[in-house]
Amino acid sequence: MNLKITMTITLVILLISAGPVTSNSPQNQNPKILFVCSDLEDVTLANSFGDDVDILYLGKDLPDDRSLLSDILYLSKYDEIWILDLNVQWTEGGRLNEGEIETLAEYVGSGGVLVVGLNTYSQSWSRKLDNVFGVKILRVERPVEDGEDWDIVFGGKVYPYNDTYQEVVVRTAGAKVIAAYKNGNPAVTMNHYGSGVAVLMTFNPIKAYVEVDHSFLEVYLAISSEALKERKNPPTVGTAKKTLILLKRVLLHPLTLGLIAFIFLELPAYLGFLPVDLTVFFVAPLVPFWGRIKKRKRCKHLLEAISVMRGVTISKLAEEMGEKARRLKFCVAVLKLKRTISMLDISRLGEKDYLITLHGLEAEGVAAWMIKRYPRLMEKIASHPGITILDLARTSNMPPYEVLELLREMSRYGVVEIRKMPFDYEVYPTRALSRWFEE
Repeated sequence: MNLKITMTITLVILLISAGPVTSNSPQNQNPKILFVCSDLEDVTLANSFGDDVDILYLGKDLPDDRSLLSDILYLSKYDEIWILDLNVQWTEGGRLNEGEIETLAEYVGSGGVLVVGLNTYSQSWSRKLDNVFGVKILRVERPVEDGEDWDIVFGGKVYPYNDTYQEVVVRTAGAKVIAAYKNGNPAVTMNHYGSGVAVLMTFNPIKAYVEVDHSFLEVYLAISSEALKERKNPPTVGTAKKTLILLKRVLLHPLTLGLIAFIFLELPAYLGFLPVDLTVFFVAPLVPFWGRIKKRKRCKHLLEAISVMRGVTISKLAEEMGEKARRLKFCVAVLKLKRTISMLDISRLGEKDYLITLHGLEAEGVAAWMIKRYPRLMEKIASHPGITILDLARTSNMPPYEVLELLREMSRYGVVEIRKMPFDYEVYPTRALSRWFEE
């Protein structure tokens, strides 16, 4: 137990000493970019950005771990996150959920750059996204035929866009327009949110690059560079928050929860508040530390009493030792696990308790207990080998079927031997029973 506490304290110290989590790249130099992709077209554009790009693939065919979108420690490793076409149709898990949006908002607020496209924004719309991007969504347009009105003007150059791929019409609410359609509607907006920047592309940037014109890459690279200049600092997660997040993960891990539950139940097992069979289960890990357990003296006295009484129930043993039964459970469990005693369920022998005997002498222990519980019946069997069930029933004033069931259970422990006859059974004592009636 001390080792576990030491490990936990060490983990906390290491977490605190590790400092805040932030992207490794200096401000605006060699930015580390994460592309969230749902199909091969997304991957094609991501690879065109160069070597400093990681891909989180969320396509339905072979998805990565989507929970990373809700992991602020993971996201904060990147200067920019691009989620251009998180299309419900192709994405494992569908639209961005509330938790993912909150985490992405936190990422931007801490200094990250988030770039999203038409489908990501429109299919995952929420008021939180409007706040992050500084826009208000008005409608989604999808002309039947391609026209020049929706071609994109950026940096004094026109980039033809096939508007049948759709575009979302927005009104700025704090964001600035850095590219517009020929009709004057915003094509690309940029908004300061906390220490970071959120960029919205109101068209389909994937299809614009892959299926229309590869020169759109110029636009994307320029936007990436501009957004990095506009942010205040690289994304950062404070030490305290990082520590809390990691501790929460450790504590909520199934193995940790199981260990905590196990440790939590160790105390009631030690105090004897659990049933005997459960006490044995929870005491098992403590057996290697037996030399340090304070109950050794009580367990020694318990073993001496069992050696004298041979076979005794826990309740009777407690009465003889002047103790409460629950106070003996821990020692009983330890002695059983050390294979010093045996613990027998004798509910089928008419007693809702466990019978304690010395290990290897179970038959003698059961016989000793049965003699005390059914003295006349045991004496008849020992003094009249071969006596029938009917004769035993008459002399003991018990129904024959009860005598038979009782003796069958005794035969399982090697106390008697039962032989079937045409219309009855003969009962013979074993050495374990006969020895108690020898002079």
